[in-house]
Amino acid sequence: MSTNTNSTEFSKLRSLFFPIYSHEIKKIVPMGLMMILITFNFWIGHNSKDIIIISAPESGAEAINFLKVGVFICSLIFVMGYTWMANAMTQRTIFYTILSFFAVFVLVFAYFIYPNQDTFHLSVAEVSALKIAHPHIKWLFPVVGYWGFSLFYIFSEMWSGVVINLLFWQFANQITTVEQSKRFYMLYSMFNGLGTILSGLFVSSYATEKKQMAGKVMDMVAYGETLQEMMLCFAISCLLIMVTFKWINDNAVEENFRYHPEADDSKQKPKVKLSFFQSFKYILTSKYIGLIAVIGISYNVCINLVEVTWKSQVKELYSTPLAVQGFFGNVTIKMGVITVLISLVGSHFLRRISWRRSALVTPAVIFVTGLFFFGLTVFDDTLSPMAISVGLTPLLMSVMVGKWNNLLSKSCKYSFFNVTREMSYIPLDPELKVKGKAAVDVLSGRVGKLGGSAIQMLLLFITTGSQLSIAPYIAIILMIVLAVWVWSIYSLNNKFLTLAYGKKEGKTVQ
Repeated sequence: MSTNTNSTEFSKLRSLFFPIYSHEIKKIVPMGLMMILITFNFWIGHNSKDIIIISAPESGAEAINFLKVGVFICSLIFVMGYTWMANAMTQRTIFYTILSFFAVFVLVFAYFIYPNQDTFHLSVAEVSALKIAHPHIKWLFPVVGYWGFSLFYIFSEMWSGVVINLLFWQFANQITTVEQSKRFYMLYSMFNGLGTILSGLFVSSYATEKKQMAGKVMDMVAYGETLQEMMLCFAISCLLIMVTFKWINDNAVEENFRYHPEADDSKQKPKVKLSFFQSFKYILTSKYIGLIAVIGISYNVCINLVEVTWKSQVKELYSTPLAVQGFFGNVTIKMGVITVLISLVGSHFLRRISWRRSALVTPAVIFVTGLFFFGLTVFDDTLSPMAISVGLTPLLMSVMVGKWNNLLSKSCKYSFFNVTREMSYIPLDPELKVKGKAAVDVLSGRVGKLGGSAIQMLLLFITTGSQLSIAPYIAIILMIVLAVWVWSIYSLNNKFLTLAYGKKEGKTVQ
């Protein structure tokens, strides 16, 4: 059946919200279920890892900066391991192996490492003594001393990159034709939002129930029961993902609907895998690609600078792990709602404004909300009367502004940032397009997150202070990075319009 014929089957409303043919439902629905379950697990792990680290005795959000180094190192090790697996195993075996590993790890952590943390970890007194003896690197000792917590943080952080970005999208690209991708992938974003909402509701309601049962006292040891039950749900979700994956392979993917990249012209579909150092070298040879990389790195640095400071404020406001869990659960619900809305209307809005203005939305949002957040954090005493006048404390107001910075900046990433970045590759020749994207994908996420953490680690080393004490310096650095980001957008815009239209100004990108 041709595409033109099929297109007449959709009403205008269905074409906008659910452009799926009847014979495709058995593929899109289980794939959507997989995305919901994967996202559900992502937010359970994401929220739990932050709660464990920032709530541990003698630890805090400052330790996250050191943990990002561990995530970077483990990501490189995984890439090498995955390369070996790809040569030795089938895609199905790789999928089952990685999902099983995550399921087993979270169960071992929740039911063995966490309950015996006093045996495996350094004592609170030992960590405290080390911090006092070595003030310049004091936030490294909770990371090393509570090594089990650190491992959990690292592997939870890797879930997104490994399971969502690699396993799910690799599978989706394999079984989806180019024509289908134009209709399917918007819906996957919506399923992502639904999974986020489901996880947020689960986490926040679970926290409320446990708080009612526990009363006022809920320390890290008592939190273990909550963690065990949540990680059990995580493992069950992993099992359901694998069952769904098997069902799709066995029943929903017909041969004539499979995407076979090996059948494409290799000259038109070049496959390039660049190492970290090859990516860095390649970026230096192209100013255009270098500007795209700077934009990606800038985003990740800015997010890291604001988010770590915000989480330190959350710890100040909420004294128990379950209180933090309830707060993060509510934030996750809002994130899911915004993601669903963006997936439905965001692409239509983007077509009406220029590339430059679209690209500037994300740094503008981070600038405005970041300015308010750091203003409330740094000048809390001065702004205290204003906060009290509206029935809030400076700390509560700071946490609220930081929450909306997190929500809006990440929502803009899913729409404006991602779309404009992908659009910037379009005018390039095929070889530069593929190699450039491979290079940027390797560098922007890893270097950006590591760079933001490295900046804060250096400030903590120099000042021997806390995350809040270095907030003024972070605010200044944030403004500098934003300025570099905006300059890169303007520079790239001129090059983009020249390549795409042969002119520099005044062209609206459709």
